[in-house]
Amino acid sequence: MGLDPLLVEILVCPEDKQPLWYLEDEDSLLNLRLRRRYPVRDGIPVLLVEEAEPIEGEELARLEQKVAREGVLTGGGGAPPPAGAGPEAGPPGTGGS
Repeated sequence: MGLDPLLVEILVCPEDKQPLWYLEDEDSLLNLRLRRRYPVRDGIPVLLVEEAEPIEGEELARLEQKVAREGVLTGGGGAPPPAGAGPEAGPPGTGGS
């Protein structure tokens, strides 16, 4: 079950208060800056830092590529970070380098 588009427009990371990447087919909200994945369970985003799972290595690279192809940015729009840019990358105006 996907998230309501109106909800997607306002979601941000609970820690850095910046937009997240929504991957509907993986029921995930991603913070590539902090290398975290927040689950979406039964159509409800679980935006608790303690529930987030770390993203590392090959999985991080896979998700960066997927976001560049098909991710939907929450909380304001922008361009995806360049692949391999690491946790500092993010949409313009979000504090990334």
